[in-house]
This record gives sequence, C-alpha cells and structure tokens, in this order.
Amino acid sequence: MIDRREVLKLGGLLGGFRAGGANDAEAVAVGAGEMSDKSAQDIVNGLKAISAAVYAAQSFDAVIPLRTRQADHLKANNKFPDFIDVGVDIWMGVYDWHVRMQQPLVLGRDPGGRYTLLLGFTQLVLRPDVTSGFISVPYDAR
Repeated sequence: MIDRREVLKLGGLLGGFRAGGANDAEAVAVGAGEMSDKSAQDIVNGLKAISAAVYAAQSFDAVIPLRTRQADHLKANNKFPDFIDVGVDIWMGVYDWHVRMQQPLVLGRDPGGRYTLLLGFTQLVLRPDVTSGFISVPYDAR
C-alpha cells in the first residue's frame, strides 16, 4: 500500500506547477508557467519515492527463501513438499505476508501440538526450539 504521507508529499511537490502570472519571486525569475530545476528534481525524487514504496509493498523477502525451497522440492519430486520446519522470524514474516497481501490464514496444529501455517500447498511447522531464521529441508508426510 502507498503511505498516505507519500501521496501528500507528492501533492505538495506537484504544487511546483504554477499557472502563468503567479506573484512568486521564483515564478517571475524563471518565467511564466515554467518551473525551476530544483522544483523539477523535487518532483522526480517524490515520484521515485512513491515508486519504491509501491515496489516494497509488493515484494516480501520472508517468502522468497521458502518459495525457493518449494520450487527445488517440486523439481526433484514432481510435487510440492508437505512440510517445512521454520523458526520464529520466518513464521512471523510469512504471517505478515498473508496479512499484507490479504491472503486467507490457514492455521492449525500438527499431531505433536506444533503450530502450522499453510503457504501454498506446504504446511509451515513452527519450531521455536531452533534459531529464529531457520528453514529446514522440505519433507513429505511420513
């Protein structure tokens, strides 16, 4: 999502476009209807900031390593893995990804009582006993 402040900042930057006949000293110095190089650069920087905010909202680094492991397992076994064990940071990142992308959360527990979260066709199993950034080798139901 685009931050409200970014939109408001862009509106202020686009205020640099003035109609001819403005009483501003800057407008008179530059010429009627023209803008200074500084104003133009401010607008360009504002548009780049909004572009970066949109791109950052659509990409989520927590899911990329999991998708890579899923793809590797798919290539080797012709199916997505049933389970991947993950640490707390990975778990929370995937949870946040679901919330940000407005995807349905499918939460549960495995027979051992550990929490599970569905990512595509793979159940992510929360393992609080491992390091927070841990991602196991994908495996199928045994």
